[in-house]
Amino acid sequence: MKSLINRVFSKRQAQQTSRASPAMSSELNTGDIENYYLRIILECLRRMLVPINSIEADVSRARSGASGLPAFAGYVRILKWDPVVMPVLLQNMPVIDARIRKLVNASLILEHTEFAGLWFQASSSSEGSPTALLGMPMEMIHQPGARPAVG
Repeated sequence: MKSLINRVFSKRQAQQTSRASPAMSSELNTGDIENYYLRIILECLRRMLVPINSIEADVSRARSGASGLPAFAGYVRILKWDPVVMPVLLQNMPVIDARIRKLVNASLILEHTEFAGLWFQASSSSEGSPTALLGMPMEMIHQPGARPAVG
């Protein structure tokens, strides 16, 4: 009983406990950070009306960023090809990446990490994927001093 009372009322023990507790409670492990990034990515894609059952998303630690902070990358694999949604999704990759970076930069939880980017994979084995090219980019010719065509 005496040892219990000494532990409860000991100033030295209380100081050691108070020093250890904040460090333990304020640290996030890699899995927590990956889950947070994954929730941001999935919410962004959900708002773009991407069916969640047609993609597979994952986040993993990529490398150390330029500033030395740990960096995390998001990976999105297209499982089912929707001829309306998927081309729009792939066309707007820079916009999606910018939205995720904006949310990450505003997050206090992730102020000590970096977002390495979002990687998309659309393989030919995806259900319903196109089997032939659907369009070709128009060839652009730059002529110095020429005015743009109005049409």
